[in-house]
Amino acid sequence: MNFRYLRVLAAMLLVAMMFAPALVAQTATTGAVEGTVSDNSGAALPGVTVEIRSPQLQGAKTEVTDTRGHFRFSLLPPGQYNLMSTLSGFSPVRQSNVVVSLSRVVTLDVRMSAAVTEQITVTAAAPVVDVTSAATGANVNTQTMQSLPLSRNYVGAAQVAPGTATDAVGTTFYGSSGAENQYIIDGLNTTAVRDGTQGKSVNLDFVQEVEVKTGGMPAEYGRLTGGAINAITKSGGNQFTGDVFGFDSPKSLRADNTTFTDRSILQSSVIEPNKNLLDYGLDLGGYFVKDRLWFFGAYDRPDRTDTSTRINTSINLPNYQLPVGATLDTKVKSNLYAGKLTFRVTENQSLTGSFFGDPNTTTGPLFAISGPPSTFEGELKRGGVDMVGRYAGIFGTNFVANAEAGQHKEKIEYGGEGTGIAQHIDLTVSPNITQGGFGFFANEDYKRNVYKADLSTFVSSHEIKFGGDYEDLKGTLQNYQGGAGQRIYKLVKSGVVYYRHRYYVNDLASGFNRSDANSWQIALPQVTEPETRNNSFYAQDSWKVVPNFTLNFGVRWESQEVLGRGGVKAFKIDNNWAPRVGAVWDVFNNGRSKAYANFGRFFEAIPMDINIRAFGGELVCFCYNFSDDPANIRPDATAPARSSLLGGSTEPVDPNLKGQHIDEFLLGYDQEVMPNLAVGIQGTYRKLANVIEDMLIGTTGEYLIANPGSGIGREAGFYEGGNVITPTAKRTYKGVELHATKHFSNNTQFFASYLWSKLEGNYDGTFQNSTGQLDPNINSAFDYADFIVNNTGKLSADRTHQLKFYGSYQFSNGALNGLNIGLATHYYSGTPLTAYGYSRAYQNWEYYLTTRGSLGRGPADYEADMHFSYPIKTGAARVNLIADIFNVLNLQRKTQLDLRYNRPEDADCTGFIVPAGMTTEDVCTADNGLRTKEGTVTPVSGVDPSKAPNPSFLKAGRGFTDPRIFRLGVRVSF
Repeated sequence: MNFRYLRVLAAMLLVAMMFAPALVAQTATTGAVEGTVSDNSGAALPGVTVEIRSPQLQGAKTEVTDTRGHFRFSLLPPGQYNLMSTLSGFSPVRQSNVVVSLSRVVTLDVRMSAAVTEQITVTAAAPVVDVTSAATGANVNTQTMQSLPLSRNYVGAAQVAPGTATDAVGTTFYGSSGAENQYIIDGLNTTAVRDGTQGKSVNLDFVQEVEVKTGGMPAEYGRLTGGAINAITKSGGNQFTGDVFGFDSPKSLRADNTTFTDRSILQSSVIEPNKNLLDYGLDLGGYFVKDRLWFFGAYDRPDRTDTSTRINTSINLPNYQLPVGATLDTKVKSNLYAGKLTFRVTENQSLTGSFFGDPNTTTGPLFAISGPPSTFEGELKRGGVDMVGRYAGIFGTNFVANAEAGQHKEKIEYGGEGTGIAQHIDLTVSPNITQGGFGFFANEDYKRNVYKADLSTFVSSHEIKFGGDYEDLKGTLQNYQGGAGQRIYKLVKSGVVYYRHRYYVNDLASGFNRSDANSWQIALPQVTEPETRNNSFYAQDSWKVVPNFTLNFGVRWESQEVLGRGGVKAFKIDNNWAPRVGAVWDVFNNGRSKAYANFGRFFEAIPMDINIRAFGGELVCFCYNFSDDPANIRPDATAPARSSLLGGSTEPVDPNLKGQHIDEFLLGYDQEVMPNLAVGIQGTYRKLANVIEDMLIGTTGEYLIANPGSGIGREAGFYEGGNVITPTAKRTYKGVELHATKHFSNNTQFFASYLWSKLEGNYDGTFQNSTGQLDPNINSAFDYADFIVNNTGKLSADRTHQLKFYGSYQFSNGALNGLNIGLATHYYSGTPLTAYGYSRAYQNWEYYLTTRGSLGRGPADYEADMHFSYPIKTGAARVNLIADIFNVLNLQRKTQLDLRYNRPEDADCTGFIVPAGMTTEDVCTADNGLRTKEGTVTPVSGVDPSKAPNPSFLKAGRGFTDPRIFRLGVRVSF
């Protein structure tokens, strides 16, 4: 723990307490309401008592308007509220239907009349436009989530927001990859420690609201270059409420998969997810002491069966019978649970404690089918339990303070026969023969300890907030190159059969000498215990220059210290300064419109994968000899290939390494056109800068961590030697969107958006979409200068048009009273097409044989899902019958095409254009890449896409829509 950091943070809070004369605040777990009370002439009314109540609020809160007639309520849990305004001589005014959302401020204009009636009730909807902030995104509450055909994982709610989509690893935001987001549950950072993806599963039935932050975030938000998905779990209340639910996706209602033949080009088997899914559970909320101590608890048991069907005839399975069309089941049994206690210490002090867990066990095929069951069947245990405690306090009229401490945990553990048997791969025959045990696997255990504090104060027309956090991330990994620690490859050269033993070398063993092969011992397993320490401070000011014009200023400072094996510091970046500046103009001064502009810089939180792979002692032997005996691991100097050690304990780092970040510019306008309905237009520009990647430095011939295009990363090395000036790593996004949001009223609600965008550059992000690699900051993008050739253009996730509609209608009369019909539909234009070349060194398609995105676009991706629910009242309970239909029209289509120009079995340089007077060697490198003009990354020649040696190039599918699926359910609520 960094005690110096805590001392500085405590000092900041103490200074604020000394001068803070007023309060206002909302957090990632709360919202706020503010407003002005005036008489019918528009004159401000001071001294008005304003009381706010809600089933989500313990007790009531009361404020008195100041000399400007202004009032504020902070730290409000999301939900629906009622306000009562009273003043002697005036009729009391009751404002209902005030919906408070996470991180949002509702601005009200309350008018009071001279006393003529006992009470005036205002039933008109509160404004839906937040005129205090330029933050963009969407808020999805429980009612909305239960009205739409969404996945039962809380992140599914993110798709309703404009600018979001998905890639192979997660949710994308405005051109980012799916590994660049932050996932927050009950204020706790639950982002996956190793790779930056979703790190915790929480059932939608546990969640009160999901806030999707797509941009414009103030300085309190950081450690992301994509977006934030912020969820808060349910709380108890002054009444006992609960649900019992069950869902099933029966096999008999699933449409037949008609894309098996197309899929067989790329895969040995196809996995049909959720072939059978039985998902059942319950939740209960209530009180131990009314308005004092509430509780909530929930449990969900999803039992899922994924069916793998063999579809490819080109895999070799000796001594194992699995005919084409045969199936194998993978069973996934999960235990999802959550609990919360909410304690109101005093009227203005509260404590909240939460926990949520997602342990699960998978049995059956864990890897692709490429050999007998021992190579792919086993048991995999995953998940963990997170805990977080939060304090929120309001002290008189002086200040609002928040503090939090929590821990996020993840665990992965493999079991089965294949863990103890070396894997044997025969490369002398085609198709290859794989036998023995598992390939590479790792047992992993991670935790992130989080400490946060902030303080908000109000000085005249300024809302000031500052705070910070400290995160300590630790991991323990046991890495295996294969079962029993190694993979053994059978090879042949010039008629001579020999073997490659691939294993981790124990460089910590007594007597180890890198230059003495006799000292090399297999590491069983290779162990590393990485650690990362993250610090941040921020300060922000929301200044109402005039009542309808707000300027937002902020600055955030972050540091990140990356430690490798043995606690050795690899590098520390401590100059990450992130300014935030925005302006919001309430055009008509009525709280129902805003024009806004915003600039923000957001730094990446480097996931722990780099600690593990670059600084974790990954020393791998490619040891060649003439024996396939797993015990005979010593290199033989007479073998046809030279043995070598790859990697080391620590990869060099540019001493002037700069933090990877995006700069974001927003410009937009939102207008409430009728109660509960707002429309808007927004322009977004994002630029990624100072990318951190590993790369070969041509001048030194070594790999190191650098910023490609600057510092030591200014020059990159080629596979065959030599160097070139490195183009700066870049990714730029430009987008214009139209959006409309209608809160639930008059039986309808919807989120609709159209987005035009352009995504260009030479770097996909921390998930390398083009190659399918998820090794944040050590992907292959800049490993060799050869990989830079032709790599600038339309990026892999570029889609020109994106159209989405998520909405529902609820009948309110007759026999259909209560019937809810929901629709979720999208249209995405196709992604760019490029010819990818096979690298024998990487055993993957790493080369851009044509300029990136120059071959047109693939097929569009479009789909429609529907939701039906019908309530039946039975006494005090309500039974809700539910049916969800995914891919209603059963449109089974290709969504991505095969971009592999050549195949591993093709001879080197097949399909390359050889100009007159040149030879194949003049245009093609020894690793099957494009040779370049001296001192440049300009290729000497190219390829002819119409003559690709791979017959499925631009024809076969790489991605497909799944068949139509029904999910039937029932929920009993009381």
